[in-house]
Order: sequence, then C-alpha cells, then structure tokens
Amino acid sequence: MTTTPVVRLERREEFAVLTLDRQEALNALSFAIIEEIAAALDQVARTGDGGGGARALIVTGAGPKAFCAGADIKELPVGRGLEAKRRMRRGQQVFALLDALPIPSVAVINGFAFGWRITAATSITLRWRWRRHRGGACS
Repeated sequence: MTTTPVVRLERREEFAVLTLDRQEALNALSFAIIEEIAAALDQVARTGDGGGGARALIVTGAGPKAFCAGADIKELPVGRGLEAKRRMRRGQQVFALLDALPIPSVAVINGFAFGWRITAATSITLRWRWRRHRGGACS
C-alpha cells in the first residue's frame, strides 16, 4: 500500500514549495508531521543557499479549506508534564528552522489558519492571503 506524503517538498523553477496535505484534518499538525516538516526544512537549508538551490521557500496548505488548522487536538492530551513540555519545545525548535533559513520564506495562506499564524508571524518572512478566502485568522 502506497501512502501519499503529508508534507511534500517540491522544486518549481527557482522556488522550493512545502505543501501540507492532510486535507481531511484541515492540514492539522501532528507530532509526526512536525518531524516531516523538520526534515523538509533541513533539506531546504542544505540546498537553498542562493547558489544552486532555491531562491525562496513557499509554504502552503493543500485543498481549498485550510492553510493549517494548527496542532492536531487529538494528540494534545497525549503526554502530560515533562513529555508534553518536550513535545512543545520540539515544535518550537522546528519552526525556528524557518527563521534560520538562508533564503526568504513565503506563506501562501489559502484557507483557515489557526495556531500556525502566530508561529508564521515570527518565523516566515512574508505572508500572503488568497483574496478569495473569507473568515478565519490569517494574519
């Protein structure tokens, strides 16, 4: 059985495009997806130096409903105390990688954005909202 990757990293001309594709959960972030994002950002950092790599990273969500619904609430009760703190810290470390990229990053917000918008505000260089999107938190 072949599964479609939830985090896709593709090259489109001069850009690296990271797409969250978990449409059935409005692209919510599980702990496993956060690790997939870390691997993708590591790959962009290694190849995106402006030399032979991408000139910018574009981050978007698949589907018309959501850019990212934030944390997967099904996983939030899992782990209390030190384990929960470790997982939160890991998420913060992964999103700090966006800020450390050697190239600019652009969030193409194509639907609802919850939770992620706070991280994006401090980590992503530029946020762009599709005009057709109405409602939700996108700034």
